[in-house]
Amino acid sequence: MSGNDFTGVITGSKSFRPGGGSWYRRLRTPWGMLFSLNNAGRINNLKDNFKIPSGTLLVYKPNYLYEFSADSDWEYIWFHFPLRSHMVGQLDYDEIMPGLGAMTFSGEELTKVTSTLEEVAHLENLNRPGWEALALLLVESVLQRFSYLQKYHDRQQHKRIEKAVAMLTAEKCGKISTVAKACGISEPMLYTLFRQKMGCSPRDYREQFLLRKSKAMLLNSTMGIDEIAEACGMCDRYYFSNRFKKLFGISPAAFRKTSDS
Repeated sequence: MSGNDFTGVITGSKSFRPGGGSWYRRLRTPWGMLFSLNNAGRINNLKDNFKIPSGTLLVYKPNYLYEFSADSDWEYIWFHFPLRSHMVGQLDYDEIMPGLGAMTFSGEELTKVTSTLEEVAHLENLNRPGWEALALLLVESVLQRFSYLQKYHDRQQHKRIEKAVAMLTAEKCGKISTVAKACGISEPMLYTLFRQKMGCSPRDYREQFLLRKSKAMLLNSTMGIDEIAEACGMCDRYYFSNRFKKLFGISPAAFRKTSDS
């Protein structure tokens, strides 16, 4: 591929890997894309690893070393492509490991991505003059879809976290499973999202909120430690005092006494 419109060469193919094998790949200048068609593979960077189930698209930047492996027979489509100037700024994604973005498609989106990349692989097999230009346009259409859905997905996750926070800081908060159900996700997924976005679990967030609330009670009320512990949903004053001291470095009684002096 040559000319002013291109900064590199697009290569790729539809590949089949028998199970049990592994191989390394580091791209120097082009970007990489891998789309899992049948069964699953795995990618790792010697620290983290990520399963690549069917319907999953990987996008990876140059100069990162990855190891791919397949536990069972694995069919996929891969491409190396130049990132053209008009795509800079459009291709933005959360990295699941350094340089690597991923998304698993389903439904209509899966059908569109599969058919588009199958066409690119077919163009390469035909190898007719000018096939690279059309192939790159098709690859870029998949990249734009990937980037758009990533941003849409992020907005949806942000809304879920906002709703979870509102429920966790309400006067009466139900079980974490109830919060997850109201947010439209599973309880394990709620824990995962919360740790990613808030840096703690939903349960810890609720507890920290109540302990901060207890500070105001200690300062502005005559309630006893037992009453405050009960108001904060703690099982007894000893548990409450232990959690308070762990978070603030001082016991509730000492905090009240220091504030009074």
